[in-house]
Amino acid sequence: MDPAFRQFLIRWPQTLAVGAITLAPLALTVWALWLLAKLAALLGALVIRPLTAWGGSEPGLATTILEILTALIILTVVGTLARGAAGKAVGRAVDDAIGRIPIGRTIYSSAQKLIASFQSPMEKAQKVVLIEFPSEEMKTVGLVTQIFRAADSGEELAAVYVPTTPNPTSGYVEIVPVDRLIWLDWTLNEAVQFVVSAGVTAPEAIKYRTRGRPALDEVGPRPPEEIPPAP
Repeated sequence: MDPAFRQFLIRWPQTLAVGAITLAPLALTVWALWLLAKLAALLGALVIRPLTAWGGSEPGLATTILEILTALIILTVVGTLARGAAGKAVGRAVDDAIGRIPIGRTIYSSAQKLIASFQSPMEKAQKVVLIEFPSEEMKTVGLVTQIFRAADSGEELAAVYVPTTPNPTSGYVEIVPVDRLIWLDWTLNEAVQFVVSAGVTAPEAIKYRTRGRPALDEVGPRPPEEIPPAP
């Protein structure tokens, strides 16, 4: 066997690993954009598919593109209307209509509360924490969605959503005593970036041992760093 070819075979697994690591960010970005495009196409299909079926045409690439464009138009119109009084009135009517559907009411209400919990001001409620998982010496990043008390002991508890890597929209919920949480000074965006990047985009130092809920003046995102004036 040729020595150069043999050397190539020996280094081939390492070369594959380097190639995979190099393309991983691009692949993850493409996958996320593809997922968003699929969701947009699903929304646009509610309008376009009945029209194409009525016209007798077969769905194709042009139909998918039209569905995505239709979804963007729908989201733009809904976002514009939602800012005004008319949009809020329509929103209340939609809430009332869905509230009359037993299963739909549960899902819709839960989704609304989840989104509202993440939209609350960071000055009033810290979101990002570390919880002990799967052991005391190992931690994972979580997002506090609700704080309540135990009915039997009066202990303060927190519902913590634990996102998974690389898809933060998938995860699970754990109920953790508040005094067992390690509260971080990360923003929600920083936590999502940490999870999606598998820990690559992490600060140089984070709290790992200090438990307990911080004081209100300690809660919230870090202030922006001052940029020294150019000489």
